[in-house]
Amino acid sequence: TRLDEVFHGIDTIKLNTIEAREETRISRALDRFVSAQIRSEAGQAGIPALMDIVAGIGFFGMLTYGGLQIIEGQKTVGEFMSFFTAMGLLFEPMRRVGNVSGAWQAALASLERLRAVFDARPTIISPKAPQLLNIPASNADVTLDNVDFSYGDQPVLRGASFVAEAGKTTALVGASGAGKSTVFRVLTRLVDPQSGRALIGKSNVAQLALEDLRALFAVVTQDAQLFDETVRDNIVLNSDPAGLDLALSTAHVADFLPKLGDGIDSKAGPRGSALSGGQRQRVAIARALALEPQVIVADEPTSALDVSVRAQILNLLQDLKEELNLGMVFISHDIQTVRHIADDIVVMRNGKIVEYGTGAEVLSNPKQDYTRSLLGAAPSLLHVTSANTTSPSN
Repeated sequence: TRLDEVFHGIDTIKLNTIEAREETRISRALDRFVSAQIRSEAGQAGIPALMDIVAGIGFFGMLTYGGLQIIEGQKTVGEFMSFFTAMGLLFEPMRRVGNVSGAWQAALASLERLRAVFDARPTIISPKAPQLLNIPASNADVTLDNVDFSYGDQPVLRGASFVAEAGKTTALVGASGAGKSTVFRVLTRLVDPQSGRALIGKSNVAQLALEDLRALFAVVTQDAQLFDETVRDNIVLNSDPAGLDLALSTAHVADFLPKLGDGIDSKAGPRGSALSGGQRQRVAIARALALEPQVIVADEPTSALDVSVRAQILNLLQDLKEELNLGMVFISHDIQTVRHIADDIVVMRNGKIVEYGTGAEVLSNPKQDYTRSLLGAAPSLLHVTSANTTSPSN
């Protein structure tokens, strides 16, 4: 785990000149590992060695006792050698049993840790009699109804209620820690609220099979989580490859594929490192489209991108919503980022909905000082002039 963190953070380590610090931490970890391994090997070797000592003492006692009986004429040399040979043949199997015992003791600690994992049971499961999924795209409204949720003793959502209408873009905005991303986790049952309910159409998400529920959503996140597989594998995942070409063209992935060595079969690299930030986001959008969802959730999809690429991704999401008539929940900490694509805006603060209305209402006449502070951010990034934008391949 330590090496994995070092390799993925190698640029940060170099830029902060902490190579010596990381080398020391690795050395300490290796020393602890070597010490534990030596103790383990010593334990495994100790049992056979102890058996050898006991057997040696036993053979010496047998020779002494048998020799005295031969001298006294109670036993013949042949009788003694028969018994001695039988004992010698028994010794090696017993020694092997000792080796097995040592190996078993060494494995026991690992088995105990594994047992804790295998004994764990998911707390969020599909209901025994799930409701049949029959939600037309036109009725796939997303509703949060008085939802309370806490991580331990820390409340994250406090009576949150809103409706994200099908075919519209609803923006959840607020500062970091306001509870925006937790809303999505509640909707997809990654977590269950302590009270309240989440609805898709008129169906309570807790009454739907998990596979059916999560098939309704596609997610585009800020870090565009890609696997160290080909671009094709990162897009199709579990979906039908028949829709691959449409997803590639709609998300403008086809624009940069010719520049990759093997086109769509090029490796994306660990965590998508072989692609630029804009390319990773386009692949993530193509993956979302290939899943043919009814709702797209965009969770800070542009926060890690530069201004020009951010504008391109925002415009692309806006075009997708209009072309495919999909519902979209756009999560952002910056209200300026979503002002041109949001039909409705939900302003969140400390897990509460402090303002909720159409984009025009919230932007033109904010009722909360908190909302006005969010509006004091940088100017909108949408529809940047062509003189300031780069090609889609960026």
